[in-house]
Amino acid sequence: MRVRAAQASGTVAAVALVAGLAAPASAGAPAPLEAARQAAEQTVFEGVLTVRWRDGDATRSERLQVEAGGGSLMVRGANLVMAGPEQQRLLAHGGGGWEQMWLPSLAARARPDGNAKYRTTTPADGPAVAGRPTKVVEVHTGGALLERIYLDRETHLLLERDQYDRQGAIVRQLAFESLTIGGVAKPPTQPRPAADHSPKQVSPERLPSPAAAPERLADGYQRLGIYRNDSVLQVLYSDGVYDLSLFQQQGRLLRSDLPGKGEKVSVKGATGWRYPWPGGQLVVWSDGGQVFTAVSDAPPEQVLTAIESLPQAPGRELSLLGKIRRAAQALMEPLS
Repeated sequence: MRVRAAQASGTVAAVALVAGLAAPASAGAPAPLEAARQAAEQTVFEGVLTVRWRDGDATRSERLQVEAGGGSLMVRGANLVMAGPEQQRLLAHGGGGWEQMWLPSLAARARPDGNAKYRTTTPADGPAVAGRPTKVVEVHTGGALLERIYLDRETHLLLERDQYDRQGAIVRQLAFESLTIGGVAKPPTQPRPAADHSPKQVSPERLPSPAAAPERLADGYQRLGIYRNDSVLQVLYSDGVYDLSLFQQQGRLLRSDLPGKGEKVSVKGATGWRYPWPGGQLVVWSDGGQVFTAVSDAPPEQVLTAIESLPQAPGRELSLLGKIRRAAQALMEPLS
């Protein structure tokens, strides 16, 4: 079978580029990140944004046209993404029809206090980005540099965001090549009626097991919501700065279902595969007859630490025929 969670997360990657312009809303978010989020909502601007990310030994990139104003944001690349008022997110594949892909991680909701885990430096003068003067803020945790963020000195708009690995090398970068701020907001093109592919919220009491959506994961990640889209269950977590979405569905993980080569990783003793993408990290593995896909903009070490703390997935109950087959196999094995 094809792994629908992995396919769904590819769509999440495209939509998440909208969120990459600013940090998620959070009452406990560091002040510079919250100012950047508000600037992205309130500022009229258009420009060219380049996204670069490290994929093994290769560095990949994508150029995007970005327009914002009047509470709406349009991102044009391989896909066309529109973020409108009231948290509506629309996606058009290759010039096709619009699909509504409301993403829970973009919704305005209370998140954990990021100040308890992260330390941000005092804004300092930085180099020009896209011809505009900046102030630089660094995000640290445990004494390690995680991100260096360049904010427009006048508007606080996020102009560049660099994410680092443990060795101090850049693993992901979003930066404007050119940018025009101000002017009259252009009304967004009214799309035709969109097919609704947005997930529906699920109560924890409706889940078959509490292990499917634990309230907390390691490294400070707390559950914000549970959602379902057909047979795919999504559990959203946050540590106050980064979000982590965990997709799960019944099925087997076949190597032929996975996109590209990927990096082999160990997840709870099972073999998983990690894929860097423009929005961060994607990890796919199977456990207990289910396929899991973790999608996050957090550093890879944090993603692996968080998913390692998941409880063991309960296996599916065997049918009567299955139990008979297992018993017969147990009897025959000593004779073979």
